[in-house]
Amino acid sequence: MRFLMFTGQGSQFVGMGKDVYDEFSLSKRIYEEANEALHFDLRKLTFEGPEEKLTQTAFAQPAILVHSYIIYSLLQREYGFDFDICGGHSLGEYTALVATGAVSFLDAVWAVHMRGKFMQEAVPLGEGGMMAVVTDKEEEIEDLCKTISKDEKFYVCIANYNSDTQIILSGLTQGLKRAKEIIKEKGWGKVIPLGVSAPFHSKLMGNAKEKLADVLKDISFKKTKKAVIENVVSSVVYGGGEAREMLIEQMTNPVRWRDNAKKAKELGCSEFVECGPKNVLYNLSRRMYKELRICYCIDTITLKRFGEKDV
Repeated sequence: MRFLMFTGQGSQFVGMGKDVYDEFSLSKRIYEEANEALHFDLRKLTFEGPEEKLTQTAFAQPAILVHSYIIYSLLQREYGFDFDICGGHSLGEYTALVATGAVSFLDAVWAVHMRGKFMQEAVPLGEGGMMAVVTDKEEEIEDLCKTISKDEKFYVCIANYNSDTQIILSGLTQGLKRAKEIIKEKGWGKVIPLGVSAPFHSKLMGNAKEKLADVLKDISFKKTKKAVIENVVSSVVYGGGEAREMLIEQMTNPVRWRDNAKKAKELGCSEFVECGPKNVLYNLSRRMYKELRICYCIDTITLKRFGEKDV
């Protein structure tokens, strides 16, 4: 069985997908559709920047979704690629729902653009963010976040449980700075700033969550035959209203990607395939499951690699 994975935010970069766009007409058509839905030139922003704008969550989210969807569509239509179960990291859950047919591509592009806009509006630019911590001190850092956050202006929490050795912290800039200093001082791990412009998956997204719920209630969520492993509690959903509710809950809850991957393995998936701008989930999965077949597709080179074998 095959587990199809879609990358989340932070994997964007100026120029991503340009090689695919130049070689495959399908990519051009998908960008045209996305531009029409968004009412701005996403293709130009993605390929030419500026990087500061592409990093802003309202633009990064649709850019990543479109690139990931193009890669998946090319695998499927050019090479007969198929999957059994799907999942996505945060933003990637929307792409997963598109791949299973639960949500239309155009609805998803618009939804994540608005999602990103709401997320950015929830906290002024520069006042919040996220950082990765490579660590084996998860419980200690959980306690540290609770202690620091007793003072609201230093609010910080764990936003992503990515693997046994990587977590993501989210919060106000001052809280992240304090957490980074203490983690370094105590030798609890390596801290890596992330290229995101808002503190996702935290209580600071409460207002954004309410606004997103209003957008998603007007979008059709179909029942599907193929499952998505959602991020909040790693349950298996087959589209419909349940998928919508989990996307809403995801806004203020941590992404439990480690549990998503574990669930896929428990369900019998022996092959994991990532589609997106970078091989982020590939790297996480390789560290967790050396016994599984894990691969990725991010550009024309890796697309053709898939085309040369039985997919």
